[in-house]
Amino acid sequence: MRNRLIKLSAVILLAVGAIVLLSPMNERWLNWYLAFNSKLLKVVIDLARVSLIALLIAGLLSPFEALGWWAGWYGDGIETHIPCKFPDQLNAPASGDSSAKQPGSQRVSPKRYVVYLDGISQSCADYPARVQNFLDTLAAALPADMVFIQDIMAYSALNRPLTIQRPFARVWRLINRVENWNPKSPLDIFINLRNTFQVAVSTDNRYGPVFNRGTAQVILNSLRQRGYQPGVPVTLLGYSGGAQVALGAVTYLKYALDVPIEVISLAGVVSGNNGVSEIDRLYHLRGDRDLLAKVGAVMFPKRWPLATWSHWNLARLVGRVRFISLGPVSHNGPTGPIDPVSQLPNGLTHLNQTLGIVVDILTSARSTSNAAKA
Repeated sequence: MRNRLIKLSAVILLAVGAIVLLSPMNERWLNWYLAFNSKLLKVVIDLARVSLIALLIAGLLSPFEALGWWAGWYGDGIETHIPCKFPDQLNAPASGDSSAKQPGSQRVSPKRYVVYLDGISQSCADYPARVQNFLDTLAAALPADMVFIQDIMAYSALNRPLTIQRPFARVWRLINRVENWNPKSPLDIFINLRNTFQVAVSTDNRYGPVFNRGTAQVILNSLRQRGYQPGVPVTLLGYSGGAQVALGAVTYLKYALDVPIEVISLAGVVSGNNGVSEIDRLYHLRGDRDLLAKVGAVMFPKRWPLATWSHWNLARLVGRVRFISLGPVSHNGPTGPIDPVSQLPNGLTHLNQTLGIVVDILTSARSTSNAAKA
């Protein structure tokens, strides 16, 4: 009943907002600022109104790609291994396969596959320097019998970057170029907003199953291309919104693979309304200064302690959801969990602490799996 009231209130607010913004009568309701007789204020308010309308339209269209994939509008295949930002780099060698870090070495039979899903700043499979450093260091620290996959577009059911084969690909490429030239540019907010809408789609009860099914298919394709062997456990490592995408895909991966699946949520913003009942274990790593992760715990009613019947709280009750504090760490940036410079009171850098925890989880999961097989 509570969930229905929340959804109904959201629909009412959305409808009222659309009426206020789009109605021909909105001049009477919103043009109060004309009384100040300021052209600058008028321009600012009008730009804000146009931005809100564009944001509303973008939110309404956010499930379109997943629904189009489901309907077959984009063909039967899913794009794979598109590692670059610009069309003139399409012939660059693919990266992200830990099995290739020692060419010519004898291949070891995989005991676990680890799949990385990036945060909401992802626009292409070329990661920012801080993220790529984390992934490279993690790949080097993993045992030889683990296969590390890190070339997945977490916010596309087609595994397609924003910068290629899209109507606004030029805009996204321009934003990427500006970001490369000036990392402090605020333009990345547009990428974050776009991918945040996709996270919202993943949590939605109507469109989420389609989006999550597409993401699971992308992960399955990547596993197959890495020579996945039936029966080998899988761990999904999701950063920020990638943790929610990982949980959304778990249900379909579990059905397709029928193997133990664990999720490592690194500063994850997760809804708790899908995938939690199917995972073998969820490790939720969160910093004490991570405001976004804290907001996520409040924003989704099924994570509230009062919702004792929800899958999230039932999983917590039986120990399948484990919380791990990262200490005085924020969500991202120079004080985030993968920064190689910032130090904790114990002398460890944020990166070293996070790597140690993740590697411990993966190696202990491997030991548990081997013991179960024995």
